[in-house]
Amino acid sequence: MQADRRPGLFWPLILIGLGALLLLQNLGYLPAGLWAALAQLWPVVFILLGLDLLVGRRSSAGAAAVLVVGVVVVIGALTWAALRAQQLPAGAPQTLAQPPQGAATLDVTITFDAGELSLSALGPSADALEGEVTNGPGESADLSYRVDNGGVGRLTLDQRGEALLLPFLAARNATAVWAVRLSPSLPLELDVTTGAGRTMLDLTGLEVQTLTLRAGVGETSVTFPSAGALTAVLTTGVGNTTLTLPEGLAARLTVRSGLTNLTVPARFSRADNVYTTSGFDTDGDYLDLELNAGIGNVTIK
Repeated sequence: MQADRRPGLFWPLILIGLGALLLLQNLGYLPAGLWAALAQLWPVVFILLGLDLLVGRRSSAGAAAVLVVGVVVVIGALTWAALRAQQLPAGAPQTLAQPPQGAATLDVTITFDAGELSLSALGPSADALEGEVTNGPGESADLSYRVDNGGVGRLTLDQRGEALLLPFLAARNATAVWAVRLSPSLPLELDVTTGAGRTMLDLTGLEVQTLTLRAGVGETSVTFPSAGALTAVLTTGVGNTTLTLPEGLAARLTVRSGLTNLTVPARFSRADNVYTTSGFDTDGDYLDLELNAGIGNVTIK
C-alpha cells in the first residue's frame, strides 16, 4: 500500500520567514548585517530540504520534526555567534595612506556598515587618500587601489568583519569611527554606502564630479562644494538627513520621498517634485541633485 505523502512545508516556511524578515527590515527593526549573517547559514537550507524530502512529507509528525530541527539549528548558530561577539576585544586602530601612483582622476567607493564615518578634503599632502580608523570589535578597514590604463585611480575602502557576527556587534552600539580625507587636487567620482550610524560628508574644497550616496539607518549630513559641476544621487533610509548647499550656487533638486518631512529654503521655486534656484543652468558651476528619501526628516540648507 502506497504511503500517504503530504505536501512539503519547506518552501512555504522559507517564503514566510523571508517575508517576515523583509517586513522587519523595512520597518527598521533589524540591525545592519543580518542578511550577511543568515547567508552564512546556507548549508541549513540543504539539510532542511533533505529532511523534508526524506521524512517531512510522509506524516504530520515528520513535518513537525523537520520544523523543530530547523528552528533549533538556526537558533543554535545565532546564539553561538552572539556569545562569541560579546567576547571579542576592541578592534585595532589603523592609519590609511594611499599615494595616487600617477592617477589623473579618482574613482572612490566606500562601504561602511556601522559606526561613524566622516569624509572631508585632505590638507597639504601628495597622497590621494589619508585617514585614521578606529575599528569596532572583529572589524577592519580594507583598502584596495589600482590605476587603469586611462589614468583613473580606482580606490575601494570596505569595512570588513565576520558576517555572522555583524548583527550582534551592531546591537552593542557600533564603535567604529572612520575619518577619511581625499585629495582636493584630483577630479573625483564618489560612491558611498552606509548601514547604520552617523555619516558626515564635507565635500568643501573637493573636485567632486559625481556623488552616489546610499544611507541606511541613522543621521546623515552632506555639505556640497561651492564650485564645480556636480551630479548627485542620494538615497536615504530611516533617520535625519541634512543637506547644506552653498548660497549662490545654481541648484536643481528632484525629490522622490516616502514618509519624509522635507524642509526646503525659500530661494528654491517648486514645480511638482522639482525645486530649482533662480536662473538654474548647467553651464558653469551647478548642483543637480536627485534625492530618494525614505522615512524621517530631510532638511535642505
